[in-house]
Amino acid sequence: MYARIAEFQSTSKVNCDMIIAFFQNVMIPRNIKNGQLSCEVYRVSETTGFVISSFKNKADATKVMKIMADELNEVKGNTKIKLIEGERIFRIDQ
Repeated sequence: MYARIAEFQSTSKVNCDMIIAFFQNVMIPRNIKNGQLSCEVYRVSETTGFVISSFKNKADATKVMKIMADELNEVKGNTKIKLIEGERIFRIDQ
C-alpha cells in the first residue's frame, strides 16, 4: 500500500470551497478510474485542509500524478500545496 498526503492552503474560503468541489467532482473520480484506490478529504479551517490518497503501489501513484500534474500546477496558482508520500508500514483498525 502506498499513500500520498496533500496539504493545501487557499487564499480564501471561497477559493478553498472551489478547490474541494474540483477535487470531489473532477480530479478524484478520474484518479479512481486510473488506479487510485481511495481518497479522503479533510478540512482543517476555512482555508486549509488535506487529502489522503491510497494506491496499490508507488507505480500507480506515479501514474496518477502524471495524469493530474498540469491541473495540480494550475491549482497551485492561488493555493499552496505540500505533498508527502510513502509506503505504509502498518495499519491498526478497531
